[in-house]
Amino acid sequence: MSGIGAAIRAEGEALGSIFSELAADLREASLFGPRARFCAASALSVGLATVVALAMHVDDVWWAAISAFMCSQATLPASLTKGVLRMIGTIAGAIAALMLASWLSYDWVACCLFLFMSTFIGTLGFQLSPHAYAWLLGSITFNFIILLALSSPQDTFYFSIYRIMEVAIGVASALLIAVLLAPKEGGAMLPAAGWGSFLDDAQTMARLHALRAAFTVMLIPIVWSYAELPSLAQMAITISAVMAVPAPTAATPDPGLMMVRRALHRLLGCFMGGIIALVCLAAPLTNFLVWLATLMGGVWIGCHLQATPRKIGYVGTQGAIVFIMTLVQGFGPPTSIWPAVERLGGVSFGLLILLLVSIVFEILVPETTPARLAVD
Repeated sequence: MSGIGAAIRAEGEALGSIFSELAADLREASLFGPRARFCAASALSVGLATVVALAMHVDDVWWAAISAFMCSQATLPASLTKGVLRMIGTIAGAIAALMLASWLSYDWVACCLFLFMSTFIGTLGFQLSPHAYAWLLGSITFNFIILLALSSPQDTFYFSIYRIMEVAIGVASALLIAVLLAPKEGGAMLPAAGWGSFLDDAQTMARLHALRAAFTVMLIPIVWSYAELPSLAQMAITISAVMAVPAPTAATPDPGLMMVRRALHRLLGCFMGGIIALVCLAAPLTNFLVWLATLMGGVWIGCHLQATPRKIGYVGTQGAIVFIMTLVQGFGPPTSIWPAVERLGGVSFGLLILLLVSIVFEILVPETTPARLAVD
């Protein structure tokens, strides 16, 4: 437990420097240059996806907006690659969920086991496969639809179709803006270890992280049910938050510190994006154009922080995501702060369970401590 505990203490002490770096980044903000163009493209993508999703009356407009944000990359090839992988993963996950939902909706034990397997495979693929994003989105989509089907098994087909539509709207919006604004070259995919390295010693941390995420996701519906928490949709958001936490590698000098740092950055981004959005909601955002401009402005700032040369970019990414989730609540400007509070609580809940599971793993699997995994 010492590795995780020391990491928590170290990151707590470093929290002040994170705020200093965030302030320095904001002072560097400019409306000109490649970084500003990337921010503008992301903001326009989110705005376009939101308008189209509202016009098509899809269920979760915020998911279309987040899809546009995540697929907006610095270059057109990078945006195209991420968009295609997001679509492939979403379609595959939706088909798998559609095939199994009629059984898993009525069998909690089997449901938890399949959530475990889906998360383990998806998280491992996210770390090993050259098509990492497709594996992650396939698993998240499968888990999301299965959890929604627990309360309404008869609507599984409806859930699946709308999830694909929402992602398609976001991807198409991001690609359209990328064609107009993004550089046409660059963005080559980084080499991946591949599935053939699954059992290699170098992938010990990848396997361990996949197990941590899988156990956490398996526990979430159980804890959620016993705690009588209100929304299955928020449980699915929680699971997405858990799975998107990157894993340390065997080459990481301090895996515990790295994991806690990413979780802390995610939580910090959540709180920053959520609080700023709640402040915006305190003003009457009933005018559609004012609401849309506020949404795009928040995304621009989040992208600016995401593109930082400092090691705090994930704060900006998560802040923008939660800002979108908070402001885009239904079929128009938001009318209540409670959906935002629930979503913020859901993400925090999932990360807390992941941290507790990690501490248990640290106790039960001491051979994964940093000293033994250090690379000379």
